[in-house]
Amino acid sequence: MVNMGSKGGIFVRESTGLVKTAGFTDAVSINIANMSVGAALGTVGFTLASLPTVAGVNLVYASLIAFALSIPQIIVYTMLTRHIPRTGGDYVWLTRALGPRLAWLAFGLALGFVIESLVYYALISLAGVSQLVSVLPILGFNVNITPAESVAIAVVFFAAIVVVNILGTKYGIRLMTGLTLFSIISLVLSLLVLFLTPRPIVISRVESLLPSGFSYSGVASKYSGSFFSLGPTLMMLPFFAIFIYPWLNAGPAMAAEIRGRRSVELNVPTAALLTMTMATLGFAALYYSLGFKFTTAALSNSQLNGVINYWTVAMAASGNTIVQWIIAIGSVTWYLAILAYGAIIVVRYWFAMSFDRVLPSFLAYLSPRFRTPIYAHLLDLTITAALIALAGVFYGTFTALYGAVVEAIIYYMFIGIASAVMGVRMLGKALAAAGLAQAAVMAYLTYQFLAYPSIWGGNWLAYGVEIFAVALGIAIYLITRSINIKRYGIDIAITYTEIPPE
Repeated sequence: MVNMGSKGGIFVRESTGLVKTAGFTDAVSINIANMSVGAALGTVGFTLASLPTVAGVNLVYASLIAFALSIPQIIVYTMLTRHIPRTGGDYVWLTRALGPRLAWLAFGLALGFVIESLVYYALISLAGVSQLVSVLPILGFNVNITPAESVAIAVVFFAAIVVVNILGTKYGIRLMTGLTLFSIISLVLSLLVLFLTPRPIVISRVESLLPSGFSYSGVASKYSGSFFSLGPTLMMLPFFAIFIYPWLNAGPAMAAEIRGRRSVELNVPTAALLTMTMATLGFAALYYSLGFKFTTAALSNSQLNGVINYWTVAMAASGNTIVQWIIAIGSVTWYLAILAYGAIIVVRYWFAMSFDRVLPSFLAYLSPRFRTPIYAHLLDLTITAALIALAGVFYGTFTALYGAVVEAIIYYMFIGIASAVMGVRMLGKALAAAGLAQAAVMAYLTYQFLAYPSIWGGNWLAYGVEIFAVALGIAIYLITRSINIKRYGIDIAITYTEIPPE
């Protein structure tokens, strides 16, 4: 691999045209938003309710185990971001490591990953509406939202964020950073409430949330099992894969737009450590304030987990209207922060693929007025809105989209393999070892997803979208390569022998 810029017209132009608009706080924030800890805390009950048994499932230990398994990936993404800081991040690493002969496979996997990301934003949009509905009654608003209304609100959430990004990258980054920082503040406030409020008071206040016929002692008595059992706890690892620990690609995907070498190098490990701390403390706070038995039984009860989640518990426990409003708003801004990061990052993948001449060049077009890839943003919005509608109309729940994440896990497995290849070729044994370890972890997670489809959203919508996306990516690459050779005399396979310019 050599860095030859756009020699011979291999790339669409000599430079991307993107400018360094993100600082260290922005880079860390976009990774934290990507890792979705607030959404995980709010939605974990829906997964617990799907498990064959919750006996011995300890979310604190599950979080720590999942983080430990992500350490090889943290090493990989930190090293490669330092050595190859380019727009598109892991797309660039994968395609250059696999090279021209496997370019069709690399591009198919990468396009599948991007489409999966859009599926995830559709999931988050719908989950954000669900979270909004769950906190409104505590604030004194009783509302009933139909599935169609839920879809409409979810589309509006994402559309508003896309419009901000079209108006200017700096506005999109500021919005994402602001939403993330406010969300973190609300989480810290909720942790203080749960850890500092005496348990009898928390229990009394949370009991008021329970539907008629349920009581704290009655719910707690339904749990029978140990405080920790390894097998059932490992069953939760795909949940953390859906929401939290593998999602380290945001900062690297916009590395060329981050100011300062240290910001480029440190954003991944900093965000990973902060996210692990927040997620683990969040689950620990529930156990501390409500007890392990009640927390597990309530979250895994489909009659209760619509009203009992981390955020509603913290709101009720506070007993203070102002604190409740801050926590409620923060519980929803976590979802909006994820969408704000998504509106920035997916466009960077569209841009990088277009810059390599595989996707149409208009996706790398920057608006002269706004200096943003306006057409890439509009494509992003169109596909995500369609996926929101499909999930809402045909399945009625965001968990129907969980299964699509398996393609991202497979993509990360290939990133591990690509990292091992680059380690052997040029970047050292440490990268090669970390890459192989990452590939092994992702292979194990893939097995868990496919072995338990009823838990992890294994349906025709989730799997069908991803199979189609990968096949479409392969077809696009082969067709585009043929067109470029015949029409322009350019073999785009050569693109994958060179590092793109900044």
